[in-house]
Amino acid sequence: MSGIIIAFVLGIVLMAALVAQRERLGGGFGAWFRSKKGLVVWAAVAVIALVLVVQSLVTVQAGTVGVVKRLGAVRQELSPGLHLIVPFIDSVVIFPTLKKTYEASETPQSSEADYPDIIITALTSDGQQIRVGMTARFMIAPGKAAWIVQNLGTEREYVEKVVKTEIRGSGRRVPTRFAAYDLYTKKSYEAQQALFDEISPKFEKNGLVLDEIVIRNIIFTPEYAKTLEEKQIALENITTEKNKLEQEKIRKEQKIVEAEGDAKSIEIRQAALTKNPTIIQWEFVQKLAPNVQWGIMPDKVIPVIDFKGLTNPQK
Repeated sequence: MSGIIIAFVLGIVLMAALVAQRERLGGGFGAWFRSKKGLVVWAAVAVIALVLVVQSLVTVQAGTVGVVKRLGAVRQELSPGLHLIVPFIDSVVIFPTLKKTYEASETPQSSEADYPDIIITALTSDGQQIRVGMTARFMIAPGKAAWIVQNLGTEREYVEKVVKTEIRGSGRRVPTRFAAYDLYTKKSYEAQQALFDEISPKFEKNGLVLDEIVIRNIIFTPEYAKTLEEKQIALENITTEKNKLEQEKIRKEQKIVEAEGDAKSIEIRQAALTKNPTIIQWEFVQKLAPNVQWGIMPDKVIPVIDFKGLTNPQK
């Protein structure tokens, strides 16, 4: 709207100048317009009008936000779309609202992050020197672009002042809460969460959102890494031996249970035979069959007779 007003005012000024020129020539406005001088003036007017229109329009693309600065002062934030600004007075700073990545690694030159950086050096609680590689994903908080321009500057400036500063600072402080062996094992996830909990509020105070931070790797000195590996192997061996002892204990318990079951079975069998002795004779006959052709079992006597020899003819 301001650009349209300025263009309108300039148009009135130009028309007044044309009318004054007509009165001075006295030959009428048409005659002056047909003169070479008149054509030059109209051409200039057309060029100026076109420039004013072009300078008055600004397009903010999707995935970005614009911040209007008027004579150096921050005025307002522009959402994606077509907007009018005051030509030659207003300027627009474009910020991406898409998520960006910051990565600290051993090989920043080959990183595909938006802002690659060298790996972070830190100390553990037991004095071991480590190098920590990590990746952070962040973005501008909605409605905070104008504040960022006013207080931090451009995108690269706020990345340098906030993103890089806070991540590298916390990347050195947080490992001091953990022993080296803890970071070598599953507690590295606790360190990662501690990093997020420390950095996120600081980002929020500066108009940014920390979406995620990931510890990519922790590098120990070669000597200490070897010690940690040997310790881990020893712990795994101890665990294996404990498992073997537990298995042996289980096997012994199983044998005891089986023995107790056999003893119980014998007791039950003995009680049954005591009540009914003929069961022994029945089982004896069952074991002799089918070789036994015939025989008579006397009461309370268990004979041993070669019935097969009796029934077969002698050669």
